Amino acid sequence: MAEAITEMIIPATYIEVRAEGLIGVSGIATGNVGVVGTASKGPVGTVAILSSFSDARDLFGSPDPWGGGTQNELTLVRALQQAFANGASTVHAVRCAAGGGAKGFLALPKSTGPVVTLTAKTPGTWAGDVTVQVKAASGNAFVESPSQVAGTGGALQPLLPNIVDSPRNVVRVKKKPTGQTSRLSLAVSGSPADGKAVVDASGVLSFAAADKPDEGDTVSAAYEVAKSACRDIEIRYGNVKELYTVADATDILADVGGTSTLVDVSIATGQDDSLPDTMTDPLPLAKGSNGEATTAADYTTALATLDAEPVNIVVLAGQGFSAAQAALLAHVENAENNGSDRIAVVGADGDDVPQVQANADAVGDDRLILVAPGIIATDLASGVDVRLPAAYSAAAVAGLIASLAVQVSPTNKTLALSGLTTYYNDGQLKALLTSRVLPLERKSGIRVVKGITTDSGPFRQISVRRIVDYAKAGTRIGSLPYIGRLNNARVRGAMQATLNGFLSDMVLNEALTEFSVTVTATREQEIAGVALVTMLLKPTFSIDYIKVIMNLS
Repeated sequence: MAEAITEMIIPATYIEVRAEGLIGVSGIATGNVGVVGTASKGPVGTVAILSSFSDARDLFGSPDPWGGGTQNELTLVRALQQAFANGASTVHAVRCAAGGGAKGFLALPKSTGPVVTLTAKTPGTWAGDVTVQVKAASGNAFVESPSQVAGTGGALQPLLPNIVDSPRNVVRVKKKPTGQTSRLSLAVSGSPADGKAVVDASGVLSFAAADKPDEGDTVSAAYEVAKSACRDIEIRYGNVKELYTVADATDILADVGGTSTLVDVSIATGQDDSLPDTMTDPLPLAKGSNGEATTAADYTTALATLDAEPVNIVVLAGQGFSAAQAALLAHVENAENNGSDRIAVVGADGDDVPQVQANADAVGDDRLILVAPGIIATDLASGVDVRLPAAYSAAAVAGLIASLAVQVSPTNKTLALSGLTTYYNDGQLKALLTSRVLPLERKSGIRVVKGITTDSGPFRQISVRRIVDYAKAGTRIGSLPYIGRLNNARVRGAMQATLNGFLSDMVLNEALTEFSVTVTATREQEIAGVALVTMLLKPTFSIDYIKVIMNLS
C-alpha cells in the first residue's frame, strides 16, 4: 500500500495526501570543475573541494617559476588561477605526484642523539619554508599522561618529576569491575586523603585507602610541570605560528603531533623520554620533493579519484592534447556509463594552425572541447607576464563554462585574460572552426569565437550537450524516489507528473523549446519491477553568427 497522510479537516471530511504527489526535482550541479595537476604542497591523490583561489594557494602552495614549460613546472595552482579568475566557484582539485612525492623532515636532538623527528604533513618542497626552534619554556607545561593499567597490588609507573601545585592537577581512576570513574585532585605535598592523591618529587603517586586503584584499574593524570624542566617548540610557516610548551618526548608527540597543522611527530627509536636541546636560531625542515616528473599513468590514477565526485567539467592541468586526450576521453566515457555526465576541456599541443588541426583530426567527441591558442598570464612566482600553453587556456574556458547556465553558450563571452600567445586572422579562425576547435580571439577583450565541442553532429554546440546532460541528471534525480514504490498506473502517472514539471521548468528557463515525456510499463515490466521513461527533447540552440542583408538605394 502506498504511503499516505490522511487528515480530518471538518467532521466526516478527510483529505488524503499521497507522498508521490510531493516529489520534485532539485539540487542538480551544473558548474563543478574537476582539476588534476602537480603542486608543491597538499595531500596527494585526495579530492579537495575549493571555493576560491586563496583556498587553492593555502592548500597547494605557490607554483615554481615558469621556465617555458620544459622543466616539469608545477601545474595545479596555475590552472586553478585561470579557472577561478574566469568564473569557477566550486572546484574539485586533486594533486598528483610521481611516486607520491617525499616529505621534508627535521630531527630535534640532544647531546646523545635525536629525540623526536618532525615530518611535514604533506610531500613537497614547501617543507623547506617551515622553520622550527626549541627554546627555554615560557611557562609551565600542562601534561595529559597516557592511561595505564594498574599492575599487581595497584602498582603504577611514576608521573614526570617537577610537578607543581595547580588547581588543574587531577587523577582519574576507572574501576575495572564497574567501569565507574572517580576524579581525584592531585597535590605535590601533604598526605593522601579521600578525593585527593599526592605525587612526590620522583613522580610516584600515593592514594588514600578508599581511592587506591586495584590491579586492572585504569589510571590517567593531567598536571602542570615546572617551566624550568620544559621546552617551548615554535613552528613557523609564512604567517602561521604554532607554539607548544612540552615536558618530554611523549608530550611532544601528544601536543605537537596531535594538533599541528604543519608537521607530524615520531619519537626516535631507542631514545629515552627526554627533551631536545635548545637552539640559538630556527632551523628549516629539509625540503621534500614535489613528484613533478609525472607520467600519463600518474594523471590517470589521480583522475580516477574524481569518478565518484559531482563534477561537470574536467581539466588535466598543464597537459596538452597528446598527453591528456586518451585519459580524458576514457574518463568522460566511464562517467557517462555510470550516470555522471561531464565534459572535458583540453588545450592544443601548440598554436600553429596545422598543429591544432592535426589534434582536432585525431578526435571527434561531443564530450571533448579542444582550445587554442595559449595565453599571457602573470607568473605567481616572479610577478612577470609569461606565455602559457593552451593547456592553461583550457582551464580558463572551463571556469567560464562553469559560470554559465547550461542553456547559455560560451560563444562570444569574454575571458579574464591579459593576452594570447597567438592572434589568429579571420582565415585561420575559419579554418579552426571548420576543424571543430574552440578558438580564442581579441575583440574588445579576449573572447570565445564559438563554443563548440569536437563533435560534428547534433552535440556540436557546448550548450546543447550541457542541456541534455542537465535533463538526464534531473530525470535520474526525479525518478529515484519512486524506486521501491508500487509499479501501477497511479504511481507511474505521479512520476510522469514529476518529470513533466521538471522539464516544464527547463522550457521556462529557455533550455528547451519543446519536450514530451511518458512513463510506461507492460505487464511483464510491472512484474519485473521496471518503469520505462521515454523523453523527446528539443534543446534551444544559440546564435552562432548573424547574417545581415542590406539593400542600398
